[in-house]
Amino acid sequence: MFTTLYLVTAYFIYLKLREANINPKYSKIFMSINIFIALNFLSALFFGKYYPGRSNEIIYATAFTCIIISILGFFAFLGVNILTGFNNKTFTTNKILISCALTFIASVYCMAEAYFVTPKFTEIKTNKINSQKIRLVCMSDIHFGGIYTRWHFDRVMKILNELKPDILILLGDTIDGDMTFRNYELKLLEDAAKNSKYGAYAINGNHEYYHIYDQDVENIIRERGFKYLIDERDEIKTENIAVIGLDDKKSGWLRPYLKAGDENKFILILKHRPGLTHDANNNFDLQLSGHTHAGQFWPLRYLKNLEDHSAQGLSHKAGGLVYVSNGTGFNGPAMRLFAPPEISVIDLVKN
Repeated sequence: MFTTLYLVTAYFIYLKLREANINPKYSKIFMSINIFIALNFLSALFFGKYYPGRSNEIIYATAFTCIIISILGFFAFLGVNILTGFNNKTFTTNKILISCALTFIASVYCMAEAYFVTPKFTEIKTNKINSQKIRLVCMSDIHFGGIYTRWHFDRVMKILNELKPDILILLGDTIDGDMTFRNYELKLLEDAAKNSKYGAYAINGNHEYYHIYDQDVENIIRERGFKYLIDERDEIKTENIAVIGLDDKKSGWLRPYLKAGDENKFILILKHRPGLTHDANNNFDLQLSGHTHAGQFWPLRYLKNLEDHSAQGLSHKAGGLVYVSNGTGFNGPAMRLFAPPEISVIDLVKN
């Protein structure tokens, strides 16, 4: 269905090229290229299930990026068409050039936004911790795979290390491809985990189940010094914090991981999708989640928020606080629109 929508938008642009009396040879080449991209996208989807690997990841991500550029082109051509009226005679070569320029500007902006990761700071006051301040630094939805480059992640980790996390957290969808080629990135994660004062935690997301490529995802992350919590509890006793990591496959119950006296502890839930557990009411202090990417493309964030019953950033729900990250990476195309990636920095401050 998505591929059909893409070809319809490409055909609209093709018609506009014909209306502007562009050489028919060039308009046919344009349409042929889009059909070729669609076939590559579909083949990558199909063969990715049976013959996963680095090459297939790159083909899929590149084709997906080209599809998004074409869809941006559709909106550019449509916008120019609306502003100038739908009379075929009004669509000239100059308007084709304006539409192409708008498509180029929008595409460059979306690519730049996807790679321009910045820290987003949030302060939460609590009387349950022992220190004056504890810094949680979270990365969600990195999506290692496709055209996610080591140079980009190197920059991300430099930013993260400058934040000096007390606790480092991976909120799922970390792995989305063949990790055979990701030793450099994994070493950066390992070093960051070692430098975190109270340790590093990780949970799984939906993509760890989609694209595991016969890899032991859990052990890949554990070997880098992370405590990988799948329906498990861990405690930072010196700071009176209980960390509960929930499996993404389940809706989740909190009660099995609670203990007597927890009302005096800071209960931190790590859950990839923003939905609350069935028994969350007044049983937690803070839940950290990701998954939504803030829609990755505006206005899809509003649809994602409705689907996952979430709001980006910090909100108050069921007697506790929920923080939903925009995510650090991207899924599929290396593009974002008004949904900037972030490293989420949560400072717990003693009240």
